Amino acid sequence: MRRLLLLLVLIAGVLTPAIGTPPAYAGPSNAPVTGLGIRLVDVPTATADDPRARSYIIDHLRPGRTIERRIEVVNDTNASAEVSVYPAAASVDSSGFVGAAGHAQNEASSWTSVTPKDLTLASRARAFVKVTINVPSQAVAGEAYAVVWAQMKTPPRAATGVTQVSRVGIRQYLSIGPGGAPPSDFKIVSLTASRNQQNQPVVEASVRNSGQRALDLSGTLNLSNGPGGLSAGPFAIPVGTTLGIGGTEPVGVTLNQQIPNGPWLAKVTITSGVTTRTTQATITFPDQPGTGSAVPGEAAFPSIWWLAAGGTLALLLLLLLARQLQRRRHQPDPTPGQL
Repeated sequence: MRRLLLLLVLIAGVLTPAIGTPPAYAGPSNAPVTGLGIRLVDVPTATADDPRARSYIIDHLRPGRTIERRIEVVNDTNASAEVSVYPAAASVDSSGFVGAAGHAQNEASSWTSVTPKDLTLASRARAFVKVTINVPSQAVAGEAYAVVWAQMKTPPRAATGVTQVSRVGIRQYLSIGPGGAPPSDFKIVSLTASRNQQNQPVVEASVRNSGQRALDLSGTLNLSNGPGGLSAGPFAIPVGTTLGIGGTEPVGVTLNQQIPNGPWLAKVTITSGVTTRTTQATITFPDQPGTGSAVPGEAAFPSIWWLAAGGTLALLLLLLLARQLQRRRHQPDPTPGQL
């Protein structure tokens, strides 16, 4: 009986999931700027856990409300520069988040002003700029997009007479309307295996935006149960796909040519802000450049839940065993000679 009890204790210890602290968000890269740079300084408390809010101006605003943010502009060149800062129009379409050419305006950019508008920055110098967004009381509910640009011009070279214009910007995703912020949500519809013209294997996930905010997608791909039990990954799905409300777009990752055709169990995890979705499907890469059939994704049951279920079962067995031992202690000893 003691051996059985010890065995159950060991099972419970193995199956009970460990509780750990999730990794902290690493934030934007600290790689040195090699020209004109810009970054967002202020992050609202309400969106402090949203990685997107550390790079972009993302907020839900009631008509008539005014907010302020600070951005930092840095001249990381070897010469002084005259920098102009200004808001301009932007949109989200099948190409992603697109800043309009020049100083083109829309509603969202017309609500935005910057102070100061003109900067003189010495080499390696930096300066703060205040961005004010004043939403008019008659603004229509919905999501609006703009961008705050910092722009500098390189003096024309004597030989060519060409003036080079460089600009970098901070995106604005503004949700307008009463009450709280509308929900962000999406679904990974299917996975597709293909080979590009360089014969590299590619995995694409078709993602549908089922929420009420634009999304900026990134994620990871893991391959398992491959030929001979092979596993590969995780592979990073590059950041950069912006998915508009109601839109469906592929996001994917290109792999090394040495990856066998499969079949593989492909598990894809996609994230936008604080929203994460995971799906999996069995895929096989084609032998030649081309696209395979889209395979509907199915929920990837997290292994931690299997561990939790196993731990619960072991605990129940321990309780039953303890109850049986307690009953035996309360039973009278048999009379000598009785069987």
